[in-house]
Amino acid sequence: MKLFSLFLFLCAAAAPALAGEFPLCMYGVAGPEDLAALKKAGFNCFQSYDKNPAKLAALAGAAAALDMQMVAAPDEVIASTYAAAAKSWPMLAWYLCDEPEVQKLKPAELLQRERRVKDWDAAQRTTFVMGNGMAAFTYGAAADALMVDWYPVNHLKLESVGYQVMLLKAAAASMDKARPGKPVWAVLQAFDWHEYPQFVSPPVGRFPTFDELRFMSYLSIARGAQGLFYYTLHQKAGSLAAQPWRWALFERLNLELNTLMPALRGVTDAPVPPGIGAGLSARVVKGGGRTFMILLNPTAAMVRVELAALKGWRPLFETHRDLAALLPGKGARWLPPYRVLVLEKRRRFIFF
Repeated sequence: MKLFSLFLFLCAAAAPALAGEFPLCMYGVAGPEDLAALKKAGFNCFQSYDKNPAKLAALAGAAAALDMQMVAAPDEVIASTYAAAAKSWPMLAWYLCDEPEVQKLKPAELLQRERRVKDWDAAQRTTFVMGNGMAAFTYGAAADALMVDWYPVNHLKLESVGYQVMLLKAAAASMDKARPGKPVWAVLQAFDWHEYPQFVSPPVGRFPTFDELRFMSYLSIARGAQGLFYYTLHQKAGSLAAQPWRWALFERLNLELNTLMPALRGVTDAPVPPGIGAGLSARVVKGGGRTFMILLNPTAAMVRVELAALKGWRPLFETHRDLAALLPGKGARWLPPYRVLVLEKRRRFIFF
């Protein structure tokens, strides 16, 4: 009987992912030679700025072989001899525009770009990125998915990423009556601002730490992001994948995110336990027979955690399974600023 109970446990642990998707992507792929490292690091898609149809065809072939999806601009492809074949490429979405509010593109022009893709193939999905979530209330009627890029390290509050995602979600729910609730994807900082021209003195910037990358990623999910992108693979020092000290940050983070992937795909939300602590933020997601809670402190102050409200939850990716031993404090326990905990609800099994 105990063997049968063990069998039930293993089946639950190996349950397949829910239908749906959660893009986990890297910006700025140059060619097929980049993809093996991305796949090994746990990414399932990528974006490329290359517009050459032949080069995009090569990328599409390599992506299909690795079971990855891609994001790229459609214009030159539609006008090329690759137009028919491209309808079967493994596209996450066709990329309409980079920050239309910065380019001062009229909303009608963006809709026209989308119409060209839909006239070519109505089944093709579209997206574009904005540099500020507020711009979604101007441009949010276009595209099947909305993106926002927000890069706060180290001149803005880290928690501002969550506000941008919330703006995007609100616009996605209200701006397009024909496609309400369209997915939103967060584009997060994976570069040093010193690599770009600045209008401030002294210049600001550094590469995000692991804790900052982790916080921005989980905060975006907690605020409703249905996919994560990181900008960008190729930098002045070369490919991130060729910089082990930085690439290891993404390998470690993606290991966590892929553990949660069954619940992140086609998310089913569950209630957050009441009374976890005023000032904390949480989201509970279910999938693949497992239930996870993302619990985070989105402030620069210590916030008290009510351990009694978390009975039956165990921390993942930590040095301790015991929450009391994991958190600072005596008697009362506290979650440090910008700290993230990923918890799993303990499952009950019947032993015969």
